[in-house]
Amino acid sequence: MKNVLAAGLAAGLFVAGILAGMFVVSGQPEQETAVTIEPTLRRITLIADENVVQVAPDSALHQGGIRYHAMTFNGTIPGPLISVNKGDTVEITLQNQGDIIHSLNFHAAVGPSQVLSEAVRPGESKTWSFVADTPGVFMYHCDGDNLNGIWEHIASGMYGGIVVRSGDEKPVKEFYVVFGELYNTEGDGPFSGAVREIGSFDLDKFIANRPDLILTNGMAYRYIPYFGSASTMQLNNDAERFDVKAGELTRWYIVNAGPRGHVAFNFGAGIINTVDGRPLHDETWSIPPGSAAVIETVFPEKGVYFGNDHDEGRLLSGAGFAVYAK
Repeated sequence: MKNVLAAGLAAGLFVAGILAGMFVVSGQPEQETAVTIEPTLRRITLIADENVVQVAPDSALHQGGIRYHAMTFNGTIPGPLISVNKGDTVEITLQNQGDIIHSLNFHAAVGPSQVLSEAVRPGESKTWSFVADTPGVFMYHCDGDNLNGIWEHIASGMYGGIVVRSGDEKPVKEFYVVFGELYNTEGDGPFSGAVREIGSFDLDKFIANRPDLILTNGMAYRYIPYFGSASTMQLNNDAERFDVKAGELTRWYIVNAGPRGHVAFNFGAGIINTVDGRPLHDETWSIPPGSAAVIETVFPEKGVYFGNDHDEGRLLSGAGFAVYAK
C-alpha cells in the first residue's frame, strides 16, 4: 500500500464547478451559433495504484472518520475528470504502479480495441486511442483482470468520468459529481463508535447489496454539513459547497459508478429541466450503475437546495450535496 491520501483530492478541483480551460463560468454571453472546434489529439495518462484514502469525515455517524484500502487512478477517488471535444482523438496511457493487475474500460468509446486496455500487469503500461464521437458524460473504470474482480476494483474506487463536448453547449456554470458505493470489511454501521482499523472490500456485503457508504466525489458527506434544524446531526464540520446564482442556468455532470445501485437523482426544492439535452421538467431521474447524465436546472430563488439520491437509506449513507443559491 502507498501513502495515505485524502480521498478525492483531484475531485476537490471540481468543488467550484470550474476547471480552467474546460468549464465555462456563468455570466459570459451566450452563443447564438455553434462554435466550430477543430478535432485534436488529447493525451491522457492514468496511473493505477492501491492507496489508503479517507472516505468519511469524523462525525456523529462515524466517530473518528473512516479510512479505506482503496484502488485508484492518479491517487484519488474518483479518478481525474477528462474533458474532450466531439471528434477528438483520445490517446490513453495506463501505467500500473500497483501490486496487482489493473485495466481500463472507457464507456465513451465503441469497439473492444478502443474501449478496453486489456489486463496491465504491475510495472507495465499500455497506450491506445479512440475517437470521441458521441457527446455527453460517460464513466470510465477498471475492468480488473478481464472482468475477474471488476466488482472489487470499481467498489474500491477505480472509476471516473469523461465529458465529450458537442461544441454547441450554452456557456453556463458547470459541476461534476460522481456517486460510488463502498463495501467495507471494517464498517459496523452508523453510531457504532470509532472504526479503528483500515478496511477493505467486503465481498459478502457486495453480494448482499449492503454498501456501508455512498461516496460523492470520493467521500461520504463531503458536501453535507449536517441534517436537521431543531435537532441537528453534525456530519462534516469542513463540508465543501456548491455555489450558484439564483435564476441562472446550471449544468451538472452526474456519474453513478455503482457498482450495484441506481441513483434516484433529485434536487430537493428544485426541478430537473433537461437530461442529456432533452426537456424533462421532472423532480427525479434514475441513473443506473455504470451510467451518467448531463442535467440542467435553474434554481429559481435564493436559498439552499439539495442534490441527492432520493433513496433515503443511501442518502443517510452519504449520497447528497448542498447547493447554495445567492
